[in-house]
Amino acid sequence: MNTITPLTSTQGAVSINSKNANRRAFLGTNGVDKVEKIGNTNPNEKPVKMLLSLLRSSLSGEEIQQEAFKGANYHDWTTMLTIAHRSSTTGIAYDSLKKLPKGTVPTGISLKMAEYIREIEDKYARQEAVLTDLSKQYGEKGIETIALKGLGSSLNYPVPQHRHGRDIDIFTRFKNTVTEDRSNSTELVDDMMIEKGIQVEDYRVPKAKHSEFLYNDLVVENHKYFVNKEAMPEAKKIDAILHKVLNPVEKTLPSGTKILTPSKEFNTVFLAQHAFQHYAFGGIDLHNLVDWSMHIKQNGICFPEELKGTKVEEFANALTNVSNKYLGTNVEAPKNEAYEKRLFEKILHPDPVRPPENLSNYEIIMFKTKRFLNRFNETKELTGRSLSNAIIHSVKAHLRKPGTILGI
Repeated sequence: MNTITPLTSTQGAVSINSKNANRRAFLGTNGVDKVEKIGNTNPNEKPVKMLLSLLRSSLSGEEIQQEAFKGANYHDWTTMLTIAHRSSTTGIAYDSLKKLPKGTVPTGISLKMAEYIREIEDKYARQEAVLTDLSKQYGEKGIETIALKGLGSSLNYPVPQHRHGRDIDIFTRFKNTVTEDRSNSTELVDDMMIEKGIQVEDYRVPKAKHSEFLYNDLVVENHKYFVNKEAMPEAKKIDAILHKVLNPVEKTLPSGTKILTPSKEFNTVFLAQHAFQHYAFGGIDLHNLVDWSMHIKQNGICFPEELKGTKVEEFANALTNVSNKYLGTNVEAPKNEAYEKRLFEKILHPDPVRPPENLSNYEIIMFKTKRFLNRFNETKELTGRSLSNAIIHSVKAHLRKPGTILGI
């Protein structure tokens, strides 16, 4: 087992409100502005074809589709790079650049991508160190730490360190115990952080899916539940099944660090449900598709019998066929071409993260209301949610975090 120098927690009452700045820091100030302005992308435009060709080659091992790069100008490359940043897929795209003939990639683009790769690899190492440090601290209290998504999912990738991690998602429980509907150690974990002077958001909020805190400038989400139980009709059933199939196994990161990750059955349901909720509520992008592609390539689709015929399985089938078509996986799944087309369009056109600048408070609320209704109308048949359920869920979420009424 590799030994990583223990980290010390960020001192003082660190506010989680800075987490969005931490998430965006990878792009740089100007990069964020560019990302927000990219919108009119479709699979037939050259920058999108270029990115999909790079991703497909990196993930499937296929020869790169060089036709996609013929006639590409510097603007095409810059746009492709911006789309990759927006969807956190720059590292995966980079892995196929070397397959292109010499002189194809502009020098400025190569240098910029190499710079981002160093940042991605650095963040991966920092996340690994944080997870190791926290796992050790919790272990001393008889608690085991299970990595959800993130570092665990990275092990499905050809180069794990090039999967750009966002948050560190963990689920904890006391050793030699099983859980049925929630973590049995989440409060103790949060208390340990508070004792260190770290501010914990959603601390002991009964229906919050997870608490959050910053540890060494990285966002950690400490899960009480696996899914938001109020999000859609099937959510409670899905969460209960995830507890049932958790069955963590020990895996080894590239540096030799041992971590606990959930079973492939758990990851099939959890990754599908996570992407499904982003599809329904906003935020799905190529990052979700790539994670799913690598999971099904390594493990296939392992849905428990209890979830056969559910809406989340229907979504997973659509996501699988999108992956087969654009990223080169070869996993059989029932087809629904209309659903798959709509899903891929949403992946390429994520909802605006934030309102346009210089809006009044009234205009911001109108913008967010319109976005909410558009999301609901686009997905209501697929999620089974009623408008009243969606409104209640949204109101509760905003009341728990009043800053989101006018903020992100």
